[in-house]
Amino acid sequence: MAIESPTYNVESKDGNIEIRKYDDYIMAQVDLEADYSSALNKGFSILAGYIFGGNHQKSKISMTAPVTGENLSDSEKIPMTVPVTEEAINEEESEKIAMTVPVTEEKVSESEKIDMTAPVAVEELKGHVYRISFTMPSKYTLETLPEPDDKRIKFKEVKNNRTAVIRFSGRAKEQLAQKEIQELKKWLIKKNINPKSNFIVAQYNNPLVPGFLRKNEIIVEI
Repeated sequence: MAIESPTYNVESKDGNIEIRKYDDYIMAQVDLEADYSSALNKGFSILAGYIFGGNHQKSKISMTAPVTGENLSDSEKIPMTVPVTEEAINEEESEKIAMTVPVTEEKVSESEKIDMTAPVAVEELKGHVYRISFTMPSKYTLETLPEPDDKRIKFKEVKNNRTAVIRFSGRAKEQLAQKEIQELKKWLIKKNINPKSNFIVAQYNNPLVPGFLRKNEIIVEI
């Protein structure tokens, strides 16, 4: 089965560099303070836990019975209050009111497995703070994504994203990633294009794929 990736149109191409216009998509993200490799490994584990079931959905049970007051006598109406408690009632002077239980809104939780997508993205926010991101499948919206059990996970909706992208192979460790970032920076300066975001390292393959077959990219908004 093919793994879903964000869809885009290529506006122009220069060797291994492309200008792309992406369709809208949603990312699940976690920010971690660590070195590059540790942040990537830990962030991947946190986000993989979310898509493999570390989440819960919220559904609502509708109110099925109104809570009302009833006449206890011909002369007096007593309003219903919450909570209702059972009390001793003198049956010779008054009438028992049958106890009913109001149905209140309740949360029902269940987990959901979310399909794996590509790429896994790494973005350096500042010194030793990295943002690791998974792209969510296109069938979801911010409203329909299940809520993460891990509160460190946040969601970002990406819209109208125009990017410059350089593609490369190998294992995208920090040294190789920085080399490709510098190459893309030089190309942007040459073309008089200003970057509008941090440079993101995107990896598309599982760890078992050998380096020379791996697909990686550096992506920056322009």
